[in-house]
Amino acid sequence: MTTTTASSAPMKSARDQLMRYWVPPLVTGIVAFLILVAIGDTPVIRSAGMALVVVGVALALRRMGAILSSIAGLILLMIPAFWAQSGGRFGDLATVVIALIVAFIAVVVLTVALRRPTFGLGIGIIVFAGLFWSQIGTPQSLRLGGFVVGWLMFLIIDMLLMTNPHPGDSAPLIMRLQGIETEKAREDGSYPAQPYHILGILLLYAVGILNDGSLIFLAPAVVLSLFLTRNRLPAWYWIAMGLLVLIGLRGFAVDYLDLRDYQFVIEKWREADRWVAVSQIIVRQFGFLGIGLSVLGLSRLARWYPVLGIVTMFGYGAYFMFGLIYIGPYRTILMMPLFIIQITWMTYAVFAIGEWAKKSLPRFSPYVAWVVYGIYALMPLQMLLNITDVVN
Repeated sequence: MTTTTASSAPMKSARDQLMRYWVPPLVTGIVAFLILVAIGDTPVIRSAGMALVVVGVALALRRMGAILSSIAGLILLMIPAFWAQSGGRFGDLATVVIALIVAFIAVVVLTVALRRPTFGLGIGIIVFAGLFWSQIGTPQSLRLGGFVVGWLMFLIIDMLLMTNPHPGDSAPLIMRLQGIETEKAREDGSYPAQPYHILGILLLYAVGILNDGSLIFLAPAVVLSLFLTRNRLPAWYWIAMGLLVLIGLRGFAVDYLDLRDYQFVIEKWREADRWVAVSQIIVRQFGFLGIGLSVLGLSRLARWYPVLGIVTMFGYGAYFMFGLIYIGPYRTILMMPLFIIQITWMTYAVFAIGEWAKKSLPRFSPYVAWVVYGIYALMPLQMLLNITDVVN
């Protein structure tokens, strides 16, 4: 009896830690869902899909703390490019229920068989996304594109922080639950990318590239992140990724270059008015305060987590170039990867300011960091007030 009790205690502790890790992003998603339904008058199905994107972004930044990750998710919800997708009819409830049931079964089976709940959940999400796209969504679905980008960023950030940590970091909480920090740690203290990273990135990117060829602009960041993990990936994986890139290039040519509604003016990317136009789009999302925070966040990220800084800069640069050369509908929404990366930089800047405040004022630690986070929380609140026309 004593042995059983002793062995069950670590399992209960692991479950408690897992709950603490996942609950804040999930609660943020629920809050986003309620805001979309109550304030945005958004149909339930569309609200659920958009809330899942918020969950993915909040989960990607979870290592910065529950408060900051939740604030970041709500900032994504409130930016004009994301909020513009609310409202209107979308989807078939019966088909969505079937997709959710199939995805839930996949989660349960993989979790029980492999004893890896995060891997099972990731595959379940991918199953749901695939069914959602094939049975409900349509090619070039903006909402499915947002879903894919949000969860791809979670996988990439989680993978790079694990495989290329700062020397003072411990393993990500979600990995400590599996004991990987003692069983599979490399000599330099880093950890290899896990199957849910590698397979999740491949499958999610496949769903995204089949949905919209414009996701080809994310290929440099995806491929670079896989190279920088230092994992030895099998040849079939790189062949599959190469095929996806070719499919994406073909889809991009068919969907964007051969249609009259779209035009790329590659030769005009150096014109000043193009740079001004794209810069104005970014400023409209976050304001000048957000721009300043993102510059600070990128500089600190490049200093302490250079690999993550490099990958995000590649992704940001690719989509900034997309904005410079693209003329057509939904340009702002198609630049969503850029906005998610910018939120990452902003949130890391606030995290760095909070850490600096705690070291500078140890007598008031950790309360001084809460003050910093509280000020940051005013940003999504201000955006919400603007949305509801409380503040003009």
